Amino acid sequence: INGSGKSTFAQSAATLGALTDASDFEIINPDLVTRELSVQHGALPLDAVNRLAADECERRVDELIRHANRSFAIETVLSTDKYIARARRAKAAGFQILFVYMLLSSVEEAIERVRIRVANGGHDVPAAKIRARWPKSRQRLPVFFWQATRSLVFFNGKGSRVRLVADRMGALLTFH
Repeated sequence: INGSGKSTFAQSAATLGALTDASDFEIINPDLVTRELSVQHGALPLDAVNRLAADECERRVDELIRHANRSFAIETVLSTDKYIARARRAKAAGFQILFVYMLLSSVEEAIERVRIRVANGGHDVPAAKIRARWPKSRQRLPVFFWQATRSLVFFNGKGSRVRLVADRMGALLTFH
């Protein structure tokens, strides 16, 4: 979900390292890839750069799964099905899959948090896109939640500290 805090969470090697037994892993950040490609292809419209960045992230994930030699983290809003088959291939290749989902109270809260991010110099996501992605992300949540080796769902809503609300390891599901 845009604005949920997933970038902050996913980009912390210390946090991810504490949740996994991987000592070395690659963090694939679509926002950083977009920024790098923006510099390289400055004349391209943002939508074209976003598509290039998505393609590059997918290529890197596919490469890491194919070689099965390094753990990695990829951030996504789950607005498409593109990572479902990749997660299955990764699991079949022997990867342990940690799925982390950041919840907010409402789509309006997501829009407001993105607005605040932009005011602080961060990247924008149009409100219409956030509204379109909101139900898609929530619909895909159970697919990844049950497919992963371990799943964690955090609530990061307004006026609340980030808190764990669900933790699943194998068949053991705990609500907090």
